[in-house]
Amino acid sequence: MIVLGALDPNRYRRIVLDHERVEIDPEALARVAAARARLLAHLEQGGRAYGVTTGVGALASTSLDPDAQHAFQRALLARGAGTGPPLAPQVVRGALLLRLAGFLDGAAGVSPALCAFLADRLNDGWSPLVPSQGISSAGEVVALSHLFGTLAGEGEVLEDGAQVRAADALAQRGVAPYEPGIKEGIALVNGAPLAPALSASLIARARVLLDHATLAGALAVAVSGGSLRPHSTRVAALKGDPGQAEIAAALVAWHAGGEDWSDRPQPPVSTRVLPQVLGAALDLVDHAGAQVERELHAVTDSPVVLEARGDEPAGLYPSGNFHAQALAFALDTLKLAFAQVANVGEKGLHRLLDHRFSGLPDQLAAEPGTQTGIVFLHKAAIEHAAACRLLAAPASAQSVDGSTGQEDVQAFTFVAAEQLGAILGRCELIVAAWLIAGAQARALRDLPLPPRLEAVVGRISLDTVRGERSLSADLEQVARLTRTGALLA
Repeated sequence: MIVLGALDPNRYRRIVLDHERVEIDPEALARVAAARARLLAHLEQGGRAYGVTTGVGALASTSLDPDAQHAFQRALLARGAGTGPPLAPQVVRGALLLRLAGFLDGAAGVSPALCAFLADRLNDGWSPLVPSQGISSAGEVVALSHLFGTLAGEGEVLEDGAQVRAADALAQRGVAPYEPGIKEGIALVNGAPLAPALSASLIARARVLLDHATLAGALAVAVSGGSLRPHSTRVAALKGDPGQAEIAAALVAWHAGGEDWSDRPQPPVSTRVLPQVLGAALDLVDHAGAQVERELHAVTDSPVVLEARGDEPAGLYPSGNFHAQALAFALDTLKLAFAQVANVGEKGLHRLLDHRFSGLPDQLAAEPGTQTGIVFLHKAAIEHAAACRLLAAPASAQSVDGSTGQEDVQAFTFVAAEQLGAILGRCELIVAAWLIAGAQARALRDLPLPPRLEAVVGRISLDTVRGERSLSADLEQVARLTRTGALLA
């Protein structure tokens, strides 16, 4: 059981991935109750509140009479126009947790009852179906309407792998649909919990991919009889970049027990710069991870309920914290980084197929001339690398007017996340092809590798390509091994 007051990355992973139960810190609930009381007092005294006493978007100047205000909060949860495949359950669960964590600050002005309802849904495995496309403009209101509408019985959820109506899933739990009170509908949809949840998932995937790209590069050096000199940690220290130093150390560690420090002709640039390229990508992954960690503590509502401080009076303050610009920039930057990782992987694969660099038969053919080897792996990698470069165009540079000019700039974090996910998927296939080429080269050279690399080749379990056959199944199998981290066990 985790007592929720504040979040950190470890607690986030334990709740989202391991499904540990949560309990709300009583002090946090007291803070929520106090803020709720301030909000209600403000409204009772005739104060205005966006999305509570007024409409939303371009209708923000339209006043709502008291009888319409409660119904409007419920209506805000019934909207949505998203389409496409659903977001991953771990992403949606992460957003559910982050919305609750943000509410516990008190600035959203919601009730303790809503916080308790969210905690209960985390504990009973509530898994809303949230479409992944058409949800990126105006912060996250479209996506969050799909997500939190399920609390009121709207939409669908995932139960034991099957799609069921949210109303039915609540009834099966013996739980009545939640009826949002004043400001609670707007609080549920005006925020940015999905952006960090999406980013956290992609960052974890990117780290695993970098580990496997490092492995593939180390294997390529070993099977081609290369020297470790370009990857020396002393060379990395001359530059001073932490990511480069970490990748260089990992490359050398893969060769433990069989290091070759001999003086050789310079290898191709794509081989020499593995620490520089993969290390720079690692630094950017770390930067994105640090931003996600900040987002775990963020209050992203609009408006927020603030107490008086200095010259600033108490009341409701409009906020732009729902605009996840920092994460959009981080994801766009990672797209560029992994497009270059794809380039380096494709070149590394190609160099293994060229006898001038590998010292092995061209195309790693067991019987050159009568057999074409594994050249089709490179043909596939060429396409994957080209697609990565096209997908790397920045989503965060886009800007479109919406809501009759009221919502006139967007972060497009979801678009950037979708593109990064596609790049990582393509990159995983390139790295898988690179690893298969390393295993084929090991079989053709028939010389033992350093022990750790030898063990990895055994885990790849490649049937040496000695005749013409499809390599699709091999590629998909090794790509799965990389995604799960099995090769690094």
